[in-house]
Amino acid sequence: MTEPQAKQVQRLEQFEAGTKTAGKLCAICQTVIVAGERIVYCPHCALPFHDECWQENQGCSAYGCAGAPKTAKAQAGALPVTNAWGGEKRCPACGKSIKAEALKCRFCGAAFDTRDVIAKEEYASRDYEGTEYAAARNKVVLLFLLSAAGCLAPLGLILATVLVSTKHLMGIDYQRLPAALKAVLWSAVGVGCLMILIGAMLIILD
Repeated sequence: MTEPQAKQVQRLEQFEAGTKTAGKLCAICQTVIVAGERIVYCPHCALPFHDECWQENQGCSAYGCAGAPKTAKAQAGALPVTNAWGGEKRCPACGKSIKAEALKCRFCGAAFDTRDVIAKEEYASRDYEGTEYAAARNKVVLLFLLSAAGCLAPLGLILATVLVSTKHLMGIDYQRLPAALKAVLWSAVGVGCLMILIGAMLIILD
C-alpha cells in the first residue's frame, strides 16, 4: 500500500514508513522517521507520527488540529503540569529546550513516558526500562556469571562489590535497578565469596 497524500487520509491506519516519509521529523518525539518504522497519519492534518508516539500522545501534536488530545481545564490557582501547545520545556537529562509535547529529546535522545514536565532529580532516579533495562540486566547477569566462574570469581566479586558500594559502575546506576536485579547483584557478591572460599580450601587441602 502506498503512503496516502494529505487529502486522501480518511481514517487512522498504520503504515511502514516509505521513501516519501523517511527523513521527516515525528512532531511528537522530534526524531527522524526511518524507513520501515511503523507510523500513522493524523486523519485530520495528515502529519506522520511514530505509531508509539501517537498512542502515547493520544492524538496529534499539531496546535489547533482536531486530532489533538482534549486537555482538561486547570482549576483556579492550579499550576499547569506541562507547557501550552506549541511551547517548550527543558529536557531533564541535558537541560536543552525541546517542544512541550515531545516524548524524546532530539539533542541527547532521552525518552520520556509523559508529556508533563519532569524534574531532573525525578528523571535521574527512575527505574530502568526498555532498552536501558535490557542493557543493565545483561551487565548484572555478566557480573553474576563472572562471580561463579571459578578463576574469574575474584574479578566478578570485585566488580559487583564496587557497584554495590559506589552505586555506579560500567554505566550502571545501582539506585535505578529494580529489586530483582539488585537481588541478582547481591547474589553475585555472595557467590563470588563462596567460590573464593572454596578455591582457598582446595589450595590448603592440596
